[in-house]
Amino acid sequence: MRPSSGRLAAVIFALALAASPAMAQTPMTLDGAIAQAIAHNPLLRVEHAAADRAAAEVAEARASWFPRVSFSEGARRGDASVFVFSSLLAAQRFTATNFAIDMLNHPAAVTFYQRTLGVDQVLFDGGRTRAASRLATGRREMADASVVRAAADLVVSVSQTYGRILSADAERHAAEAAIDAAREDMARAEHRRDVGTATDADVLALSAYLADVQQRGLRASGDAAIARAQLNRLIGVPITADLVVVEPVPDAPASRDLSALIAEAEAARPELASASAAGRVAEAGLGAARAAWWPQVAGQAAYEQDGLAFADRASSWTAGVELRWSLSAGGAEIARMREAAADVAQARASRDDVKEAIDEDVVSAVAREQSAHARLEAGRAAVTEARESQRIIRDRYDAGMAPMNDVLRAASAVLEAERLRVTALVDALVADAMLNRAIGRTSLPSR
Repeated sequence: MRPSSGRLAAVIFALALAASPAMAQTPMTLDGAIAQAIAHNPLLRVEHAAADRAAAEVAEARASWFPRVSFSEGARRGDASVFVFSSLLAAQRFTATNFAIDMLNHPAAVTFYQRTLGVDQVLFDGGRTRAASRLATGRREMADASVVRAAADLVVSVSQTYGRILSADAERHAAEAAIDAAREDMARAEHRRDVGTATDADVLALSAYLADVQQRGLRASGDAAIARAQLNRLIGVPITADLVVVEPVPDAPASRDLSALIAEAEAARPELASASAAGRVAEAGLGAARAAWWPQVAGQAAYEQDGLAFADRASSWTAGVELRWSLSAGGAEIARMREAAADVAQARASRDDVKEAIDEDVVSAVAREQSAHARLEAGRAAVTEARESQRIIRDRYDAGMAPMNDVLRAASAVLEAERLRVTALVDALVADAMLNRAIGRTSLPSR
């Protein structure tokens, strides 16, 4: 005899659970997952590296305030007339005999050793170095804000993925409980059919319902496995790690002062800090464009030791000042100033837009948090009521006072109520994380 669809689904479900890897006994709270992600997420390490690079660029730009020192040591040998003549002069070994025509035209080869220590210092550059330093500082501030923003986004991503695992695990556990209850109901229905108080239709309806909840359990197991792999990637652990998530109990939302939250967000949000830094970068670019109109004045000094033998050399020194001034005949400096002024106007407008978007984000996050927590409370009450209703209807069915359809509807209502409760719980967790991100709070949420 061929097995019924309900028994076949039960066999498949049992085999799937047996084949799945056993749960590692490593409970992972939401706070723990967030802390693990902040410490080990690869993309966040990329942002930290970019911030370190930007900090190094600031040091590089500020180094232009200091002199540049150079040192060289060299040796050359040859019999070219000009080379021999200049080498003898530099080594202070030139004599009257070296003026002989034959000596000038056909000198003997010499080896010339030269050691040079030079210093070059910009004395005035019209503000170029100051503008470059401000530009690098602004970019570093933008990179730092990017790290904070990436961390805040990561917290939300971890909360969402953690919630998906909670939801899938809860649906799987609910399916397992529903399977046990359905089997008990089927045993009652088969007994009543055997005594003539029920029909085969009741048994077939329960069999179909049992197959449906078993399929839901299989689907939930697959969803949980996928979500766990994604969480493992986010927190930087081996992709095959099988973590046990712990269902948190969100605190009831406190009363919110929108004005205070908006003020806090405007002071702490990395997006606004980045937009402000972008404005300073644009202003530094305008300063650099203006500095191009001014000349550069640099001082140089050099100390040399020259000789025809490595250990016997003559010393000399030079010092001077150089004026450098270069302007485009085609008006490139004027065009650059207009371009930089447009960049400043764009940055200021962008900052205003970011500020308004942050205010809107705070209002939306508060509303989302309150709605999610309200639905969570309603979901908890709905689960209690659905289970009590199921108990009453089962008793009525045993007493022959309720049809099988009522039993199935009550069982489905319990599953739906549990699904809605877990969905509301996940929404509340994510809403809390999104509210923290909206107001710029970087501390971990307490659970």
